[in-house]
Amino acid sequence: MAANGSNGSASGAGGGDAAPAPPAISVRLDIVERMKRWEGKVAVVTGASGAIGGAIAKELVRAGMIVCALSRRRDKVEKLRASLFDVAGNLNCVECDITEEDDVKQAFGWIESAYGGVDMLVNNAGVITKCLLTEKNNTRDLYTTMETNIIGLCLCTREAVKSMKARDVKGHIINVNSIFGHKVHQAVPGTRPLNGMYPASKFAVTAITECIRQELIYLDTGCKVTSISPGLVEGDILSTVSTKENEIVKYMPKLKPEDVAEAVLYAITTPENVQINELIIKPMGEFL
Repeated sequence: MAANGSNGSASGAGGGDAAPAPPAISVRLDIVERMKRWEGKVAVVTGASGAIGGAIAKELVRAGMIVCALSRRRDKVEKLRASLFDVAGNLNCVECDITEEDDVKQAFGWIESAYGGVDMLVNNAGVITKCLLTEKNNTRDLYTTMETNIIGLCLCTREAVKSMKARDVKGHIINVNSIFGHKVHQAVPGTRPLNGMYPASKFAVTAITECIRQELIYLDTGCKVTSISPGLVEGDILSTVSTKENEIVKYMPKLKPEDVAEAVLYAITTPENVQINELIIKPMGEFL
């Protein structure tokens, strides 16, 4: 959309020539207008029972999307749905453990039978454990982190791309990453490190996002993929766990879950020829 403007005729005292019209100005449509392309489309959001996932699900429903929340906690998703009224879209809870392949296949199968398929996937589910990499008896925690943050993400992405490709849908995949997918937090000497397996799993998401981008080109899908990496966010797993272990985290600046949701809206409403591959957002004053 372009708007042409002119300052009008500008004759000088001596009757000089009119000033040339300024070049056309590119004007971006309002976010509500840009979201219309997603009205009635189906979005899968994993981890919608959490702070960030819930905020993203809310915004997509308000924009008129059919949101299928994959979660092991139906009660939390139902509470979220009860808070939504007078909205254009709707929210469904699909019970699913994304670390279990059969669960993922059944969930996407149900979505296909109910709504025809998937147009958008938000890989938001993630876990963080307090164990050290060198700690004894930490095997289960290590597997849990990798199975949720990496394998579960890949399983959901595989099923979503399969649906998009079969229906020739130019969809979008959002991977909710982390600032720790780009840097490892430095521990204060003498204090217990808070990193464990979490940064490794998020660094993997950074690499996986680029691998997916290349595969989507190879498959000629026209689909986009975006990694969104927030810093500390109020109520998310990283802030909650870190605050319990490190008092200083309580006083650090944090984003709101809605800030991450708005970043998602920005990424999914870019023009067809524009892809936001990586978006890092931090609260003002963050010193991680």
